[in-house]
Amino acid sequence: MDLEKYIQDVKAFQAQAELFDEDAPGAIQEKIKVLTKAHTLAGRVSAQMDANYAKVYAFRKITYAKAKDAAKPGDKANQAELAIIDLRMAEAQAKGLKSFWNNEFKSIAETLYELRLRVRVDLHTLGGGD
Repeated sequence: MDLEKYIQDVKAFQAQAELFDEDAPGAIQEKIKVLTKAHTLAGRVSAQMDANYAKVYAFRKITYAKAKDAAKPGDKANQAELAIIDLRMAEAQAKGLKSFWNNEFKSIAETLYELRLRVRVDLHTLGGGD
């Protein structure tokens, strides 16, 4: 998986979607197509960020346990905490990216829902629906 390419593509699709004039005929449908591509890729990025976070979390827990086990008698917990300082920072960064992409994925889904609903209303109102 080329994560950086996916991220660039999501941003490009979102920028492209912003260029559509929603009052132009067929523009909303085109915007939906573009945002659907962005949504698919954002889902992949979100899943990878979830996996990255899980890996960092697991590595921190394992490192903590090993450091605590190897520590000299005394304050083993403190020694183990000192051994994982950098991992805690990496975990925090991974969690931030996980949250960002999860929110991005949901945000695009909500935008798509709103656009599809608007198309249905327009078709019903303008298309002589029941």
